[in-house]
Amino acid sequence: MVLEERVLKQWPVTIFRDPCSADEQPRWVAVACEPSELPPEAANSCLVLQYWRRQLRCPPLADGETPDVALANLLATLSGAGEG
Repeated sequence: MVLEERVLKQWPVTIFRDPCSADEQPRWVAVACEPSELPPEAANSCLVLQYWRRQLRCPPLADGETPDVALANLLATLSGAGEG
């Protein structure tokens, strides 16, 4: 089984537009949790997202210029955590 498939089976993934990014250059956030585990305010408020991502219980997350890049960055983070 491909590494990406194993990681995705182990971790749920939620991807949303980064509320801290500019409208002209939107960025995306991929987080290893179910959508129901994501505080709704985190996807809508830059301040809340920055606070939430600093919490010890925050699941792994990554960002990128597109949803695909954010997902790839998250997969790299998760696969690195699984190896070490």
